[in-house]
Amino acid sequence: MNPAPISTINDEAGLEPAAALAAIGEQQSAYRRLIEIRSAPFYFAWGFAWLIGYGVCGLTVGRDHLLPVGSLLVFLGCLAAAAVFTCVYIARRSRGLRGRSSWIGTLYGLAWMGGMILALTVSGRIGAFLNELGTPEAADLGSVMANALPCLVVGVMFLAGAAIWEETSLAVTGGWVLAVTMAATIVGGHALWAIMALAGGGGLLVAGAVTALHGRRQSARVGA
Repeated sequence: MNPAPISTINDEAGLEPAAALAAIGEQQSAYRRLIEIRSAPFYFAWGFAWLIGYGVCGLTVGRDHLLPVGSLLVFLGCLAAAAVFTCVYIARRSRGLRGRSSWIGTLYGLAWMGGMILALTVSGRIGAFLNELGTPEAADLGSVMANALPCLVVGVMFLAGAAIWEETSLAVTGGWVLAVTMAATIVGGHALWAIMALAGGGGLLVAGAVTALHGRRQSARVGA
């Protein structure tokens, strides 16, 4: 019996470690896809919240800049729903992590919760004081403050997420949120609601769609 060629033996010996490494790499990639924090869900959650909340307010706000109670509740409910979704999403994605990554995810989720609660609390206090004045100018200022504070939290948290997970899209979107909020704050009045609904909410939905499509293409390339 002739012995097998040395080159064939080396090829077979090298194939097994290569196959094992490939299998390990696929498992690691699948695990990362399972627990990684993705930006698209953030964009969709806040995009729909702003499009609906600001849209309802813009359609119902009076000439004196006062909002009906029902519209205000819809607006606050949309913000609260988006904030709760964000915290739950981060908590679920961080559940499988250990050590430093788990700690970072927990702190990021708590920062979202604490920042939004504080922003809404301060907005409520300022709004109650301005309502006592009973002037259209005070009502307009109350709307500006109620908009600027939560949006400031959203923009800053997007930027913080970009720094944590090194995701450029979060940084760009966070900057866009702050720029749109600044424009709405400067303009004020009835145009504030349209700016935030269309440029803010609509922009986030577009960012979510683009990011999700890009993520699918990357997954397809990895799978191929």
